[in-house]
Amino acid sequence: MVSLPRTARTLVTVAALGSLLVCGCSPQPPAPEEPEGGTRTVEAANGSVEIPATPRRIAVLWRPTLAAVTLLGHDVVATMGTPGGEDQGLAPFLPGGADGGGHALVTNSPSEEDVDVEELANAAPDLIIGVSTPVGAQAGMLESLEAIAPTVLLEWEGTGSWRGHLDEVAGVLDASEEAGRALEAYEEAVASARGEIEAAGVDPAATELSLVRLQSGSEIRLETAESFPGQVVDDLGFARPEGQLEGEGPTDYIAQSYENLDRADGDAVFVMAGSGYPDAPRTFSEGVWSNLDAVREEAVYRVDHDHWGAANHYAALRIVEDVRAALTGEAEPAL
Repeated sequence: MVSLPRTARTLVTVAALGSLLVCGCSPQPPAPEEPEGGTRTVEAANGSVEIPATPRRIAVLWRPTLAAVTLLGHDVVATMGTPGGEDQGLAPFLPGGADGGGHALVTNSPSEEDVDVEELANAAPDLIIGVSTPVGAQAGMLESLEAIAPTVLLEWEGTGSWRGHLDEVAGVLDASEEAGRALEAYEEAVASARGEIEAAGVDPAATELSLVRLQSGSEIRLETAESFPGQVVDDLGFARPEGQLEGEGPTDYIAQSYENLDRADGDAVFVMAGSGYPDAPRTFSEGVWSNLDAVREEAVYRVDHDHWGAANHYAALRIVEDVRAALTGEAEPAL
């Protein structure tokens, strides 16, 4: 069947309505076109949603969802850029880096007011996947999204959701086998890295890894065992400093001033800095850092928080590789 251009379809519709008025008939709304390949119904935070059985133009409005969709073998036509990034480049954890070519970048955050609905509509998605939580996500603009394409909202209950989110997205895309392979790849990477680390003479269970995130200004954040990188190093079997086991309050990090930098010490220290703090130092051997045992033992490593804080399977693999390289002597300390 030949598909008419949009303008032609509009003229045909107007002519048809005119004929109906002449004959006195009541106009009936046109039946929606069924997606190629039919539809299927999925359960989501916003109820039962009928979606294309084989979606071909997917838009995602949450960075972990972007990771999950691409990991499951799908491309996206619209997505979110790096939060706070002036150029709104795609998330750097994706294969190929932050190149945003071919994708409409419609938001820098999950907040309703930051989604460019017009740009999203221009991308012509046949499926939109967003999140209903946390507060400020897309639940408040569901009607606008549904006017563009079938919309599935998934729940995100904090950092720990990164594991289950892949399965949830796989349920939407009918890709459970692909999700299983991705999980197996992660487990194999963890086992392989741990084997190399132990072969290098390091016992993870007896080695305390300190995870420190740099902030602009005078604050540092100690990532706890509940944080995303904390969960990954736990998968590798590493111990954590006593002061980094649990957060204070609802957060999965502990905010500290540089006066309390001693709480950041460990057998090895991984210092996170990323695009949110472009002026972060490259090395850590002077000033207050020089008081840390890890500095004196040349066991301080600078890593990219754009990966270590991304809460998805791509990023988890990067953390595993960074830790393996550091503790086998392959990576140079940041001194």
